[in-house]
Amino acid sequence: MNDQPLISIIVPVYNVEKYVGACIDSILNQSYKNLELVLVDDGSTDRSGEICDDYARQNSNIKVIHQTTGGPSVSRNVGIDAMNGKYVVFVDSDDVIHFETIAFLYNLLIDNNADISTISLASFNNNEKLPRVNANSKIKIYEPGKKAVKSMLYQRGYIDNSPCGKLFKVSLFRHYRFPEGVLYEDLATIPLICLYAKKIVTSTATMYFYRAHLTSILGEFSLQRYDVLDVADDLVSYMKQHQKSLVSAAQSRKFSANMNILYLMIGNGIENEKIIARCWENIKKLRKSIILNPRVRIKNKIGALLSYIGLSLLLKLFAQLKIKSNRYKY
Repeated sequence: MNDQPLISIIVPVYNVEKYVGACIDSILNQSYKNLELVLVDDGSTDRSGEICDDYARQNSNIKVIHQTTGGPSVSRNVGIDAMNGKYVVFVDSDDVIHFETIAFLYNLLIDNNADISTISLASFNNNEKLPRVNANSKIKIYEPGKKAVKSMLYQRGYIDNSPCGKLFKVSLFRHYRFPEGVLYEDLATIPLICLYAKKIVTSTATMYFYRAHLTSILGEFSLQRYDVLDVADDLVSYMKQHQKSLVSAAQSRKFSANMNILYLMIGNGIENEKIIARCWENIKKLRKSIILNPRVRIKNKIGALLSYIGLSLLLKLFAQLKIKSNRYKY
């Protein structure tokens, strides 16, 4: 253990009294032992904070921070300021990780002399056992990190913009922190952090499990989802100024964000003429380049082609698609 570098695990905690114990247990049971667990209680109104304190009293490597509610970005940033590790992992408080997750991520990073290592995520719900761990994994190396960012923004390959399921060198967070008060803080942050990585290694090994809560479609939709439109705009602007070779990839992600918001609004019966007009203008501006770009995923190309039927028909199509998907879902 003495020759293992300290790895910090940051867990934002908010009103998850039913699940936080399982999350903490999965971290404490890791085969990699030199861990520091930073639990940031984000103003929970249930027993989540008390549960965290109970664990801290029994485990000297757990640090609990209580704060007024600020959201996951604030919690992660507070955790970053308080941690002492050389490496950092982010885990959400209703998720669990396989007992070999941290060791796997660390060895993957060290063996490949990388700055970031990643694994795959799988969902589970309260009524089922965890999915089986995928032992026969594929490994892909991105060198430099901006190659990973290109794959991430095109939404293809083995890497996504979630902070979870990744091991980072702490030094990468000297440049950026998670923007506060933004729902899509991961999309706003992780691509930019990855740009500073000299090498990123990814594995398809499934060792991180996120809980899929069973909620209504209306419950899943929040007006704060509109944040993704601003985040996507900012990504395109950033790439135009600093990484011109990634502009097309950022535009592809922007197109995807605008189509998705339009679909979610119609599917959830939300009528906001200003947002609809904004999405439609962006879709029209980008659709030709989306169709002509061979790197763009098929889903985006289909959306771009469908947009030529016009806004009115596209909205009617989205409404019908949502009705059919609801029938199958429920």
